[in-house]
Amino acid sequence: LGRELRAWNRLRMVRAQFKQQRLIGYPIERVISKGAPLELLAAKREGVVSRWYISDCEPNHLAHRLALNSATDVVLPSSWRGDLDRGFLAAVQERSDIRLHRLSGELPHCYLSEPHRSVRAEDSVPRILYRKLVGGGIHDRDEHISAEPLLADLGMQVLTVAENDPVKDPWGLPGMLAEFDGVLSESVTLAHEAIVQGVPALLVSAARRGVLDTYVGGSLLHQLDVPPRPGMALTAVVSAWREAVNNGMHSPQTAPPWNSAAAELTALIG
Repeated sequence: LGRELRAWNRLRMVRAQFKQQRLIGYPIERVISKGAPLELLAAKREGVVSRWYISDCEPNHLAHRLALNSATDVVLPSSWRGDLDRGFLAAVQERSDIRLHRLSGELPHCYLSEPHRSVRAEDSVPRILYRKLVGGGIHDRDEHISAEPLLADLGMQVLTVAENDPVKDPWGLPGMLAEFDGVLSESVTLAHEAIVQGVPALLVSAARRGVLDTYVGGSLLHQLDVPPRPGMALTAVVSAWREAVNNGMHSPQTAPPWNSAAAELTALIG
C-alpha cells in the first residue's frame, strides 16, 4: 500500500507541474525518462505528445510494463538481453505506436566524461568506494547481496556511500569514481559506471545484465554472486579484484574505448 500511495502522489505532483507549465504558456512538449515510467504516464494523461523511455536494466519488469502503456519511443542498448526482460523487447517490436531505437554504445558514456587516472605513490593504501544498497526494490529484491562482511579483511581505505545517505552532489557521484583505486558495489549501475572509467569493480550481486556481459572475464569486472562470509577476502574472485586494484594504482588501466552513445542519443532526441 505504501508503494502504491507514493506512486500516486508522484503522479499527482508531476501532472500538477505539467498543468502549471501549460498555464504560464510554456507547455512541456517532450518527456525523457530513464527507467522511470511514472513521469511518462503523467505526461500521457496531460497530452504530452513525445514520451521517451530509456533503459539498460532488463529485470526492471514493472517499469517496462508501464512504459508499454505510456511511451511513444523506447531506447535500448545493443547489449540488451531479451531472455531477461520477460518479453519487453518483443512487445515493443510488435507495437506500431511505439518506435524502437537501439544504441550501439553504453549509456554511462552519455553523462560521464572520458577519465584521466594518475599513478599513486608506491606506499599508498588503496582507496575504494563502497556502494551500499538498502535492497528490497521492485527489480532488485532477488539480486541484492550485502558486501559488508568483506570490509574487515580488505586492508583498504574505504569510503562508504549508502543508498539512503544524503549526498551533496548525487549527480556528481559517478564522475567521482575515477578518483578511487577500486569500487566495491552492490549496485550494478555504479559498478558499470566504474568499469567504463577504467576503475576495477567488485560487484556483489546476483544480477545479470547485458551491459555486464562485455566485461566478463576481463580485469575490470569481478562479480561475487553468493553472500560473502567473514574470511572470504582471499577467494579467487575477491583476490583477482584486489590484484587489479593494486596493479592499477601503479599502472592505471586504460578505460575501455569511449563510444558514440552520447552522439547517438543526441541525434535521436534532437
